[in-house]
Amino acid sequence: MSKRSNRNFLFLIIGQAVSLFGTVLLRFTVSLLILDLTGSAALFGMITAIGYLPPVFLSPVVGFLADRKNKKNLMVGLDGMYGLLAVCLALAMRLPHTLAGITVAMVVLSILSSFETPIVQSTIPLLQAKDNLVKANAIVSQINMAAQLAGPLLAGVCYGIVTRSDLMGVQSIFLGCAICFCLAAFVELWIEIPIVSIRRETLSMRLLRQDYREGIRFLTKERTHVLGAILLNAAFVLLIQPFITTGAPFIISVVLELSAALNGCAQAFMGAAGLIGGIIAGSLSSRFPLSQTYRLFWIMGAAIALLGMAFLLRATAYVTYMILVLAGVVIFMFASIAGILILSAIQQNVPDQMLGRTMSFYTAAVNAAFPTGIWLYGYLYDKLINYLFAVLLATAVLIFAVGKMGKQIYKHL
Repeated sequence: MSKRSNRNFLFLIIGQAVSLFGTVLLRFTVSLLILDLTGSAALFGMITAIGYLPPVFLSPVVGFLADRKNKKNLMVGLDGMYGLLAVCLALAMRLPHTLAGITVAMVVLSILSSFETPIVQSTIPLLQAKDNLVKANAIVSQINMAAQLAGPLLAGVCYGIVTRSDLMGVQSIFLGCAICFCLAAFVELWIEIPIVSIRRETLSMRLLRQDYREGIRFLTKERTHVLGAILLNAAFVLLIQPFITTGAPFIISVVLELSAALNGCAQAFMGAAGLIGGIIAGSLSSRFPLSQTYRLFWIMGAAIALLGMAFLLRATAYVTYMILVLAGVVIFMFASIAGILILSAIQQNVPDQMLGRTMSFYTAAVNAAFPTGIWLYGYLYDKLINYLFAVLLATAVLIFAVGKMGKQIYKHL
């Protein structure tokens, strides 16, 4: 059983690694192409923001499919559709209304991505024993972060080479992505996923409503601590993620007026810290008590407060930059550790037949918090550019408060 479980998990990891790399490469290439075709940051931002909406609204359907349908077939089918989308994008480059076709493809890509995460997250507990979940999730997290680092880098290099004379050269990148997805689907065909004892029925609105109500009742009546953990995680994403995504680049480029090279170095250090956090989470799986997870968020709050003090005390640009990089590394590392531990604990507290719906609620909450936080903090950074210390210190206080709220919830988990 152990050998079979490890073999299936290995196939899952290989398939996910190839698929994730292809997805990141495809998404980043499409983003560069939209910027080239429009030359408008506002239009690009609007199209990108639309991509965050499907996971929020599709969560009932995703949970239904993940719980009631064959997970292997779903993963193979998704990668097949990714590959078809990449081929369609290559063909769309020859159409007269290229931008319209690529915009539609961006939305479809976001819809497909909204299905992938809950299905994979609900599959891992079926392939690994409960006491191995932290290590398994750590491996998946490291692969995700590695793809997020390597994908844009390769996409940027390839895009610059193939579009040097003509944008039509981007077709070769799309076809390369299609090959990645075909390889991922082929590997996933060899996965053997245990069948969960839940009645399989034809998709219908009645059954969707029934499953949705059952999922809500399960979280609000039977596993309130799981719901609390999901909502707390969304709150931390809202408070912490905007600093990494929006705050750090804005502060380095606009406020401190430092070079793009230093901005890139900061992002590289933070990305590497996320990978290290995944390694630490795997090694801490049996030694770190989950009830102490709130302390990890307090450390992140302290890092943001330290940066706020640098602005309050009017430190020089380079000193502030070094503090920002240090804060970003601490936040990325501890956020990675906390996220893996909490996700694993949620999976351990949920029966197999409810994993799909619970993971879809988890994904929906995070995907709702992420763009909300980016919009909110983008507004605050822009309007309060001379009072960034107040924004950062207030954020640190909120992180401490939410961490305090999570103390009892994590103890229950």
